[in-house]
Amino acid sequence: MSARNKTLAVAAAVLETGFCWLILKQDEPSREASAIALLLGTFVVYLISVFLILNKTQSDGVVASSWPVRGILLAAMVFRLTVWWLEPRFTDDLYRYRWEARLQLAGGNPYRVSPQDPAVQFLRDETFFQIPGRDARAVYGPLTLLVYRETFRWIERFATRPEQQVFWLKLPSAIFDLGLLGALWALVRAGGWDGQRILIYAWAPLPIFEFWGNGHNDPLALCPLVLAWWAAVSGRWLICFFLLGLSAAAKIWPVVLAPLLVWPSRWRQSLLLPATVVLLLAPFGDGLLSNGRLLLGFLGGWRNNDSVFGFLLWLTGDPRWATSAACLLVVAAIVYARVKRLPLTQGGLVVVSTLLFVSANCHPWYLTWLIPLLVFHPSLALLTWTGLIPLAYEVLPAWRLLGEWRGLTAGRWLIYAPVFTLLAYEGVVNMFQKKSIR
Repeated sequence: MSARNKTLAVAAAVLETGFCWLILKQDEPSREASAIALLLGTFVVYLISVFLILNKTQSDGVVASSWPVRGILLAAMVFRLTVWWLEPRFTDDLYRYRWEARLQLAGGNPYRVSPQDPAVQFLRDETFFQIPGRDARAVYGPLTLLVYRETFRWIERFATRPEQQVFWLKLPSAIFDLGLLGALWALVRAGGWDGQRILIYAWAPLPIFEFWGNGHNDPLALCPLVLAWWAAVSGRWLICFFLLGLSAAAKIWPVVLAPLLVWPSRWRQSLLLPATVVLLLAPFGDGLLSNGRLLLGFLGGWRNNDSVFGFLLWLTGDPRWATSAACLLVVAAIVYARVKRLPLTQGGLVVVSTLLFVSANCHPWYLTWLIPLLVFHPSLALLTWTGLIPLAYEVLPAWRLLGEWRGLTAGRWLIYAPVFTLLAYEGVVNMFQKKSIR
């Protein structure tokens, strides 16, 4: 075994130790502080591992042997199975998934009623006050609602206690995350990339923690999205737009990536995207459309851990103008990617990172949208963002003890100051590299 592979093996052992320690600390009153410290520590080890595999790629320029890739994926599975046993105490979203599943099984429409609606009082139990947004109707896509409905139908056969059911509702995220790993591997192979680059996603602490520990539902959109990119690279356009439709039917935001794929020569195939969404929405009527105000709230509604949006708000002095400016910046990113004819994955990274920077609300798990793209276009600044974002969990103690969400403290600049500094550095380096090539 080479010295490099020995170093990767040591890094994997340290990462596993950190994840085990995360489990051991989960019952302590200071679990939030412990989790933040452990995630920051594991990120440093992860970043060293990323440097090792990228250095290998740049120096050899050939596809690596299969043994290290098998080792990377085996370690990734061990990490995930370890974190699976973490109780989902860093989020209350799973209580929402459970309520919406129970409502559907009772014949209700989550796009029409909220948990607080008197007509559905019969669904209230001891977990009612743990459901987030009790006065709001559903904003997840129809595919997500259907997946959790069927998952809950199966879970309630063996888990009778609400807390048990909530824990097992992490299952869709775990399964789709494994599918996402497989989709990334297929895309890496189709694009002729070094297989070891899959480590950039497979060992990233953030998705392991958010999907296998907290059970956030983002893999339901990310898995078909990456498969859509694979289909595009392979020239399978009908499959591509069907998969992109599934992704948008899970969480709405992947729609912003459609302009990167739709060309005049492919307009007929692209009709499969809205057709897929409409087909999955059909059982729910037009309820999701009536919740448009809540959907737009991502870009200009409730402020939480925002960065560029705060600047836009200061500049315009009006939330509506700030939201309009945020939308224009996302459109500008799409136009830039099209005009420059960026590779699909690179254009996707430009658009998604812009979307997250200008959003009014940026929870830690939102940054998992970036990591599959960083497999193909690594950025120290964006990787650092995914590594520092657990600092945003500093809001949890006040939320848990006082019911106050303090998502706009100055502490968030401990995240963004290094990120913007590194972005500026990367921009200067890229500018000088282009000049030297000329």
